[in-house]
Amino acid sequence: MKIFRPTYVKDFKCNGRACGSRCCRDWRILLDGQTREKFLRLPPDERQKIFSHVDEDTQSFRMKSSGACPFLDENFLCRLQLQHGEDFLTNVCQSFPRVTYKIGEEIFLQSMTLTCPVAAILILLRPKPLEFEIVDRLDARQIFDFTKRISDAEKFLERQRAAIKILQRRNFSLNRRLENLCEFFGEKISVAVDFDEENHAAALAEIFGETYDANLTVDKKNRLAEVYREHRKNILPRLRKNFSVVLENYLVNEFLMRCYPAAFTGEESFNCRVFVTTFRALEFAAVLTMISRRRLTLEDFFELLCALSDKLDHSRGGMEAIKNFAELHDAEVFYSMMIEGSD
Repeated sequence: MKIFRPTYVKDFKCNGRACGSRCCRDWRILLDGQTREKFLRLPPDERQKIFSHVDEDTQSFRMKSSGACPFLDENFLCRLQLQHGEDFLTNVCQSFPRVTYKIGEEIFLQSMTLTCPVAAILILLRPKPLEFEIVDRLDARQIFDFTKRISDAEKFLERQRAAIKILQRRNFSLNRRLENLCEFFGEKISVAVDFDEENHAAALAEIFGETYDANLTVDKKNRLAEVYREHRKNILPRLRKNFSVVLENYLVNEFLMRCYPAAFTGEESFNCRVFVTTFRALEFAAVLTMISRRRLTLEDFFELLCALSDKLDHSRGGMEAIKNFAELHDAEVFYSMMIEGSD
């Protein structure tokens, strides 16, 4: 067995007190069949206590009115784990925030999601480029099977590593790295195109509304696009400079965590479009946040990154809007709207 992963995975230690057990609230926690069987083997009184919190129709835990898991105690610890051990956690609880893909026979890819604030600190604040390792022990039960999308695991890993090297070229601007990434995955244009700032802003305003379920009117989306265009040239260079390492680590982790360039059904060039557009959506949200708060601290930026990851993981609207945008346009139009050119 081979598990390819960033070295930060081994450094992760869950600390519910540090984040208020964010992963134990406001989400749907599914009860998988394997864990259900373990619950059924418990003594009747303990079994009854657990299943009193299970919705049999959805096979998930009924959350408290506060949004918290019914097994979360006042010290932000899991009662199931305290009483019965880690083996009695559901697959999703035991695995989180690790994200694991099966990409070949006994070959796996693992990373972590920024939805967990503790993991986000580990990932985003590393001053040196993220490094990788191969281990032979799989420490997560929830696994996404991508073997139908990936026919050759070794070739996939080779191309993914090459893409990550592009994203880690610190002598290049982020814009140039993204342009090089598109070229690497076959997104080439025959002639140079000018950056279309107006349609760029309009597309991102549309995606923003879908991502945050804002149900924006046409006038509101137009106003958001106008505000963004008015301020992006002043704000974005500062954001890219002040958070250059954080943004690089975000891009590398996003590429791994969603298993690009096989994240979605379609060609590698399509997947690359989705990846780049997602990053532009982040920049759009960051500019609006800085305008509203008149500043953007590192803590603010972390909150924004975690919130966006959460939305993309659990709200279909935003990612569907990004995918739709990536599908609608040919290479030249896409470049004009999402690739600013080398700077």
